[in-house]
Amino acid sequence: YDELARQLKARNQNTLTKETLIQLCREEGLLVENFVKTNPILPVAIRTFLGPAADVSDAMPENTLLLADQFKQRYLQDGQEWQRDIRPQVEDFLRGIVSKSPRLRLILDAHASIAFLSGAVLNVKSAVEVHLVQKGRVGARVWRADDGTGDGRQKFSVKQRRLAFGRDIVAAISVAQPVETQVQQYVTRCLPNSGQVLSFSFSDGTGHQAVEGGAHASVLAEQVANAVRQAKQEDINAMVHIFAAVPNSLMFYLGQNHQSIAPCIVYEFDFDRQGNKTYQPSFVID
Repeated sequence: YDELARQLKARNQNTLTKETLIQLCREEGLLVENFVKTNPILPVAIRTFLGPAADVSDAMPENTLLLADQFKQRYLQDGQEWQRDIRPQVEDFLRGIVSKSPRLRLILDAHASIAFLSGAVLNVKSAVEVHLVQKGRVGARVWRADDGTGDGRQKFSVKQRRLAFGRDIVAAISVAQPVETQVQQYVTRCLPNSGQVLSFSFSDGTGHQAVEGGAHASVLAEQVANAVRQAKQEDINAMVHIFAAVPNSLMFYLGQNHQSIAPCIVYEFDFDRQGNKTYQPSFVID
């Protein structure tokens, strides 16, 4: 060590930055690399309803946003509003979480709209690494955008249908089950300003295992976003209405691409047929 100091003095090197010091120690064999990750993955959960496997993420209470009291099963309690009451809580929670760790394992026991909003907050420019816990018939699995499932997997078949003279764009995405018929009925009744409908589906049909992992879901989300952006070239301010029966992970990745889609409205469907038996708008995201 004394000889190293003399060598530095002989070279008139009496100032070291962090980078030059580390490089010097590495060259002299004085540095033992520490491979322990300084930012471990933080389990995080957002829950609008509870199920038998609610604690699979191991998220601590302080890292869990529990909104179940604001819902009656899958439906908002009377007096609650998606935009006014639910959205600020989700956004504030996620922005607070990323101050704890830039690496998250996120479980969404929540509505598809919240998955989309979560992706919009933790978008690709947020520099947050997100591992998604995707539940299905084979149990809970962790999906990542780089898990290698996207290569060679089936893409969406896209069908475009022009309507009268409206400016709005409707995106109907069928994965777990077909949505096109219900969407057409809703558009006819409730969305008179619609000008075109983009229908996304698989040639092999729908199914709960049609999306094979995080990378596959990410690729599909980008395909939807690109198609919508192409359709918006005629009017970049056109409102996009999103109707989807897809895994929450795909909705999360679609939310990460929200800037290509916005302004947009996300819709929830009455799958249990205990409410209005149709769609309801949730978040308006610009």
